[in-house]
Parts: sequence; structure tokens; C-alpha cells
Amino acid sequence: MNAKRMNNIDIYNNSAIILYRKTPNRIISWISILIIILVMLFILFLIPFNIYKNYDAYVTIMDNDSYLNLFLEKSDFPINKKNKLYIKRDLYNYEIDEIKESEVKLKVNLKEDIKIQGNYIRVNILYGKTTIFNLIINTIKKGFSL
Repeated sequence: MNAKRMNNIDIYNNSAIILYRKTPNRIISWISILIIILVMLFILFLIPFNIYKNYDAYVTIMDNDSYLNLFLEKSDFPINKKNKLYIKRDLYNYEIDEIKESEVKLKVNLKEDIKIQGNYIRVNILYGKTTIFNLIINTIKKGFSL
């Protein structure tokens, strides 16, 4: 008799059936887990992080000042307001001393163990801050050539 009664449910005339209908706990728990994961991913997409560019630099020393010569195009060099670079996990501030066509000369106060005339070192220069969301948007724009 129950099965026959369930087939004849008229939700338009008897809306109380919809109010008393229960969703299984398994479905509610999976939906809540998915919502929590989506919120966490959304928050992670909005956290900013630094982008660094790697360059090989040639060390020169003049008048107790150390200079790094970077061989690259002017347009490739990231000019930012913070003027920070990393050499072997140490943070240094730099000043742009000279910019030529294919060379950028930076004035940096290096530590004594790095101050070796004619030494090539790897330099990581702060390029800027971005988020994962901005990286995805820029990749899509490059894909569509916008």
C-alpha cells in the first residue's frame, strides 16, 4: 500500500511532502567537503607571491665598490621599485649604475666571500608580485593572443 501511495504523490496540491523530505547524510557530507575544498582553492589563488628572474652576472670591483655586469637586453631587465636581489640565498639591495644596449651594470655591496674579481655568479632579481589567478589569466590571454 505504501508503494501505491508514493506513486500518487501530488506535490502541487500537497507541498508538505517537500518540506519533510530528508537528504541522506552522505550526500550532505560530500557536498560540504566539496564546498570547503573550493573555498580553500579560491583563497590559495588569491595569495600573492614573488617572482624572480635568474641571471648570470660578472663581478667587477672598482674603488672598493663591487659591481655586477648582467648581459641581457634592456627590455628583459625588470626595473622595480624595491631593487632587491638574491645571491646564494642572501638578500642584497642594488642600484642601477649604467645601462647599455646589451649590458646592465648594478652597484651592490657584496660579502667578502663573493667579492672575487672576474667571478661569475647566479643572481635572482625580484621581478614582481603576482597570484596564481593572474598567472592563469595571463596564460589564457597569451593563448588567445589578446
